[in-house]
Amino acid sequence: MDTTRTQEPSVSREVEQVELAVSRLLRLGTGASAALIAAGLLLLLFATSAGIGPALVTAGLITLVCTPLLRVTAAMVIYLKLGDRTYALICLSVLLFVFIGFLLGETH
Repeated sequence: MDTTRTQEPSVSREVEQVELAVSRLLRLGTGASAALIAAGLLLLLFATSAGIGPALVTAGLITLVCTPLLRVTAAMVIYLKLGDRTYALICLSVLLFVFIGFLLGETH
C-alpha cells in the first residue's frame, strides 16, 4: 500500500507536465492566430495594395483551426512518452475522426 502512495506524486507531476505543455501550445496557437488576423485586417484597412492582407487573415484562420489538432497531437506524443497507451489511443482516434471528416466533408 505504501508503494501506491509513493507513486501518486510522480503521476500527478506527470499529469501536471502534460497539462502545462498543452496549455502553452494552445496559448501560442491562439496568440499567433490573433496576430496574423490583426495584421491582415490592418493591412486591409490601411494598405493601398490589398494582396497580402487577405492572405494573412486566411493564415490566421487556418492557424486557429489547426491549433486544437496540434494540441491533440502533442498530447498523444506526451502520453506515449509517459507510457499511457490508453490516452494515446484516444488521441489517435480523435485525429483519425477529424481526418476522415476532412476527407468526407463536402466542399463548395
